[in-house]
This record gives sequence, structure tokens and C-alpha cells, in this order.
Amino acid sequence: MTINLFFRALPAIALLSASAMMAQNFQKMPITSGFTADVIANGVGTSSISTTADVDGVSFAFVARDFKLTPTSSALTYGIPADGIINSVVPSTPGLSYQLGDLSANNSLKLITAGDNGTLVFTTPKAAFKLYMLSTSGSGASIVSATVTFTDSSTQTFSDINISDWYGGSNFAIQGIGRINRDNDNLEPNSTNPRLYQTVLDIDAANQAKPIQSVTITKSSGFGIPNIFAFSVDGYTDCIAPTTDEATGVTANTAQISWTVPASNQTTSYDIYYSTNSAVPASNVNPNHSNVTGTSYTLSNLSPSTTYYYWVRANCSTATSKSAWSLAKSFTTQCGAIVPSYTNDFSSFPGLCWANNLTGGDPTTGPSGTGFSYWGSRSFLNTSANGPSASMNLYSSDRTGWLKTASFNLSAGSYKVKFKYGVTQYYNADSSGMDSDDVVHFLVSNDGGTTWMILQTWDTNNAPSNTSNEYTFDLANFVSANTVFAFYGSTGSQDEDLDYNFYVEDFTVENAQLSTSEVNRQVKKASVHPNPFKDILYISDTRDVKSVAITDTSGRVVKTIEGSVKELDLSRLNSGLYFVTLYFKDGSQSTVKTIKK
Repeated sequence: MTINLFFRALPAIALLSASAMMAQNFQKMPITSGFTADVIANGVGTSSISTTADVDGVSFAFVARDFKLTPTSSALTYGIPADGIINSVVPSTPGLSYQLGDLSANNSLKLITAGDNGTLVFTTPKAAFKLYMLSTSGSGASIVSATVTFTDSSTQTFSDINISDWYGGSNFAIQGIGRINRDNDNLEPNSTNPRLYQTVLDIDAANQAKPIQSVTITKSSGFGIPNIFAFSVDGYTDCIAPTTDEATGVTANTAQISWTVPASNQTTSYDIYYSTNSAVPASNVNPNHSNVTGTSYTLSNLSPSTTYYYWVRANCSTATSKSAWSLAKSFTTQCGAIVPSYTNDFSSFPGLCWANNLTGGDPTTGPSGTGFSYWGSRSFLNTSANGPSASMNLYSSDRTGWLKTASFNLSAGSYKVKFKYGVTQYYNADSSGMDSDDVVHFLVSNDGGTTWMILQTWDTNNAPSNTSNEYTFDLANFVSANTVFAFYGSTGSQDEDLDYNFYVEDFTVENAQLSTSEVNRQVKKASVHPNPFKDILYISDTRDVKSVAITDTSGRVVKTIEGSVKELDLSRLNSGLYFVTLYFKDGSQSTVKTIKK
């Protein structure tokens, strides 16, 4: 007798325990002989021609998806898969599948009377920790026994195996496959029935290294008619798959993965496979990283805001050589700074790497809470033809909501931010004012959201119209690699009567270079007086002015005015140098320096 060295190094019970904790090495077990009936109607023609027997003794058989009574019959949307592969939905065995017998030949071991038996012989014997049986019972539940025969002629018997009726039982591998009446070809589609069931047979530790040659099934009792369709195994290995841990240190472009293996493994190195596809890698797939030493590895050059799945397998100095791939783990990389151009049309709200569940706080320190979302998705200006937008409903009191953008890398300079905005009543597209202590700010942060600066304010003094208004701001003074914008809405402490929506549409960060048409048109110049001034600053010509912004030497906007105004009351500003920027209706702008005494 040959002594398996693996069992000398690891007690049998420990091996079984280890296999239960590690990834399963699922393999189909195609059957070369032993089926006694064709109970699956398939192809074109009557079911009595494409089957030899029913499942339940009263004329009903399974039906395959490719079954058509005539060549012009409608294709089925239910049934046994035409390729005969059943992917189990049992939660404890993700990735387990079965291969049915030829759908055009005998494909079931059907046992009618107690004592009936049959032997299913496998095409390729395989050693296994566990043997999985795919079966069902027609016209009631039944009980069978199974005798597993190994290639050395030794056996292991399993008694009192319960097989549920093909309607309504638990632990099903597949359900909702419908059936057909062989007498009249009436189809019976059903979203949950009939069903095929999965039964697990645990191979004794002493037998796990022996290839399984065949299984003999005997009906023991019960009114039902057992039908045995397929087997699969959790294949034996002397190289146990690793157990992957949760990823750590996840950034926008990197993540560290780690894993553990049984101390008994004679591991020499590891292979790593990762993908944005959750499909389990095949055994012959090329790993992303091969022959890795140690039990951790940092994945790099990843894409931001992307979910990755990863698997690890062991390379061993034993007969099996390689383990199965581990069970999958996943992580999602963090949001990375976007290099413009960029537009969010809010067709998917709030947008990748945007946040709308921020509340409280104030415009200088940022939000103080999370959870509730005051900003939501709504048709721009309450008109469906306008398409989606971001919107905050302002009513009642003490409501503060933030809509925060993704991060932008503006280090290249010469960018501008723009968007459309407006206000309507809550229930319709009519115009509305803003309550006396309501306010909406547009803010910017140069440090990823730690500190904030107000760029624009809307309140009762300059409430937007119910038409599409456009806001544009030149970001020439903003060159941070981690710039974030936000919309801040607050209803204040007073509960007043107005109930209205503030809208934002087509948020865009783009290059501020002028187009050819903009270069060719006449450049408008800001003209203000007196300069220096004391309290009031006058604008010489306001016919084409859309708005005015006053900025201090640090780049902070200290005052904004919407519309064509001729004089600016700047009495509350401290003495010093300021920049006055006029934004014109044609999209151009002009800035002039001025000094307050």
C-alpha cells in the first residue's frame, strides 16, 4: 500500500476542517454511462419524440429552453439550459455547477419502485473532499441510498438521503424551469417550479485521496420517483487554497491585499489574479502577478472609483502543485482628482464621487453631519423636457444641506467653472422669491473640503428667476490639485411661507481659453470710479453687465451682485486693495483693481 505523505504531515480530521474553511475546488463529473431515461424535451418536435419517459409517473417531463413544437413556435424564456450546464444557486457553494447528460439521449437515472437501483459511471474519476448530487423526485418526496465506489474498489455508503418533490422543496440548485405534458405538449411555465435539488455527500478522510469511479443509487422508500441527473465534486488537493483577507490601505490607485494558508501547506509562492469582472478565473488563466513570496501584496496602477475582485492561489512543492483559486474578495478604489474638462448633467444622481447626504455646519467649516439628503434629483425648473438636475427644496426652518462635487486637479491652471441655475415654486414652474433668512451659496475648497470659500450667494436680494440662468467663474487663481466645489442651502431659523426649489444643471469645469469667436469679438473693459473710493463705487456702463464680484487679495469673494447695477455699496469692507470683476452677458469678463480708503 502506498502511504500518502500529505496525510503523514496533516491529520485527516485537520485536512477536512481546513478544506471546509478554504476555497472549494469545484469540478464537474461528466457521466459516461448509467442513465436510464430521457426526461427532458428539447429541440424541434413533439415532446413524446424527444423524450422516452416522464419525471413523475403521470406524463410530465422537463423542458429545455431550445424546445419548439414547430420551427415557427416562439422561443421559450424558461427551461433547462440548452447546454445542459446547471449553475447552482445554493449560497454555500458559489461557483458550483453541474453538467447534465446529453439532452437528446438518456439523461436521468429514474428509479420507480423501492429497491430499484442503477450505477452512474464517471468519465474521469476524481478524488474529492465532497460529492454533490443533483436530483429531484416526481409526484412526492423519496428516500435513496448512495454507494460511492473508488478506483481501488473500496466503497463508502450514504443512507437515508431525502429528495424533495420537484415542486416547493428547499436547497434547490435551480428553480422555475417549467415542464411539459408528454400526452398533449401543453407547456406549464412557472417562475419558481419545478426544481432540481443539491445534496452534499461528505467523503470520509480516509477516502479523500481516492478517485471516485462510480455511484450506485438505490431507492429506499417514499411515494415519489427519484431522478438523478448529475454529480460534481469539491476536488481533493494536497495544496490548500489561501483564505483572502479584506483589502487595506485602499487609495484611488492602490490597495494592499493579504491572505492566510494552513501551516501544513508546503507552499513555495503565490499567484494573484484581479479584475473588474467578478467571474471566477479559470485554472489556466494567466495571473496578474506570479510567484509572489510572502502573504501580502500591494496592487498598483488601479483606476479610481472602480470595484476590483481578487483571488490568490498557492504554488506547492507537493503532487497537486497548485491550489484552486481562493474565494473572491473585492474592494472599491477611492475617488481620484479629475483633470477637466468635466460635465455632470445629473442623469445619474448625484454623480460619481459626488455627495448629497451632508448636513449641518456652515460655509466656512463645512458640513457637520451625514445621513439625510436635502439635495435630490428633479427635472430642471420643474419641467420634464429640460432633463434632470440637482435640486434642493427650501421650506420650513433649520434645514441645511450640502451637495459636494468630486475632486478636481486644477494644477495646470486656466480653468473655469460654470453651471445653469434657477428657482421655481415647489409644485410648478412658476417664479418664486426666497425667504428672508434663506440662502444658497456656491463654494470652493482648495484642500479637498477642509476649509471653504464662498464664490456666490443667492438670497432674498438676488433670488434667481424661473428661467435658465448661467453662472461662470474664472478659476485663474485656483491651481490646487485637490479642489472641491459645493452647493450649500439653508432655510435659516425662521419658518416662513415660501416653498420653492433651487436647481443646478450641467455643472462644468473646463478650459478657460477663449474660443476663436470669443477672441475675435470686441473685448469689454471694466470701468469704475472713483478710484480710490470711500464707500460707494460706481460702474460707468452697466448695459451688458450680468453680475459683479468683489475679490480681496487672497482670492476670497467678499461680495457679489447679480444684474446690472450702477453703484456698489462697499461701506462694510475694510480699507485695502480689491479686484472688481464684471461678468458680461456674452460670457466675457473684465477685472480692474481698486483701492478703498
